[in-house]
Amino acid sequence: MRKKHFQARLQSIGEILFSTFKKRGMAAKLEENVLFKLWPKAVGAQIAAQTQPDGWRAGTLFVKTTSSVWVQQLHFMKEDIRQKINELAGKTPVKEIHFTVGYRPAPKNSGYNAADVEKIVLKERDKKMIAECTEALADRELAEIVKRVMKTEISRRRLREKKQAR
Repeated sequence: MRKKHFQARLQSIGEILFSTFKKRGMAAKLEENVLFKLWPKAVGAQIAAQTQPDGWRAGTLFVKTTSSVWVQQLHFMKEDIRQKINELAGKTPVKEIHFTVGYRPAPKNSGYNAADVEKIVLKERDKKMIAECTEALADRELAEIVKRVMKTEISRRRLREKKQAR
């Protein structure tokens, strides 16, 4: 009977996972995730705020921007960005970058903090509406959660109304 051949060196978990992912066809997705994480470092905060990597296929990195003006500007910077991202990656996975319009950044914080919301006193009609909505709920824990959510939402709306009236 033949003995099994054991590997002479230990493999890191990363190597094992990468080879497993590669066998399952997921290596490209891992590479894509690495590129997406490198994007803000490669382009800087100002450009990163106006762009978002959208995909990576066959060496082409697809990036969405907030406007056609950004597409035009980044087109002129494409080669520098490509070199920088490849330098950060330690190899050359990006052969081309394609910019398109279509990125909408998440809205910035509304400026309301929890303390402001807690200061708002609900009107009697608001309290009555909350009670009517939650009294039919058999689960008391759920009813309390719904009450808190409704109170917070109504308070935020009142706070927004106050700020808009100024």
